[in-house]
Amino acid sequence: MTDRGRPAERSVAVTVGGRLDAVVRTALPGLSRRLVRSLIAEGLVRIDGHRAAKGARVPAGAVVTVPALEPRPAPEPALDVPIVHEDEHLVVLDKPGGMPAHALDPRERGTVAAFVLARYPETAGVGDPLAPGLVHRLDTGTSGLLLVARTPEAYRHLREALRTRAVEKRYLALVAGRPPAAHWRVDVPLAHDPHDRRRMVAGSPGQRTWPASTELRVAGHAGPHALVEAIMRTGVTHQVRVHLALGGHPVVGDELYGGPPAGLPRGRHALHAVALRFPHPVTGEPVVITSELPAELARLATR
Repeated sequence: MTDRGRPAERSVAVTVGGRLDAVVRTALPGLSRRLVRSLIAEGLVRIDGHRAAKGARVPAGAVVTVPALEPRPAPEPALDVPIVHEDEHLVVLDKPGGMPAHALDPRERGTVAAFVLARYPETAGVGDPLAPGLVHRLDTGTSGLLLVARTPEAYRHLREALRTRAVEKRYLALVAGRPPAAHWRVDVPLAHDPHDRRRMVAGSPGQRTWPASTELRVAGHAGPHALVEAIMRTGVTHQVRVHLALGGHPVVGDELYGGPPAGLPRGRHALHAVALRFPHPVTGEPVVITSELPAELARLATR
């Protein structure tokens, strides 16, 4: 930080002109498009000393001033995330609900990624710089099992296992209402909501969509709600939440998709990643890890 509390800055002489957001992404490799646009909107990026919009054209020879951000989170040794499994190649964590798995902005604190970087510094060069070592992601409001690779080789093998659907992820969700079937499957491609980029929706013609398949089974009932087991056959953002909501049974506490309130902290919903099955990246042997429902969800599920 500077003496006045502003982030440290660096200046870049532009040799080839272009759109400001594109120029900044070149100057700050590793940062997301969303973060670059946020920095510009916050007035932290200037052309020859003047604020400018993201679509502004930067002439060759101009000087662009940008924050001197690291493209990875700062390690946070004080954070505590339960470790369920650990060996020299990988780690499985039990993420608390309400804790972000990773930052969208390296200035953000309190993420699982920051814990991982402090506990396992060798992950600094593994995978996404903002999510070092994380093989997959969990939404902030979702709790449960999260797989972390400690080496580039383990990361490559585990990501390939995800791509080929050799990784099985099971969730338990407390949902609104009682589904009419004991077992069903949802195969609905998903797309970003054009009106709200935070949300995913059922894809329609002309949209960029991702195939999404979820198997669902009623595991019990709790008052007006049902406890549903979900097996993800694909790995699309918000997949379980959207597929349940599309059937009229949104996850309890999931405000984004119409879930009813349940007294959970804001941003927490009743979805827990309860089991992982995957081939070990070195031995190839199957690894099966399970996690109990956290106390706040177990109370809701036994009402």
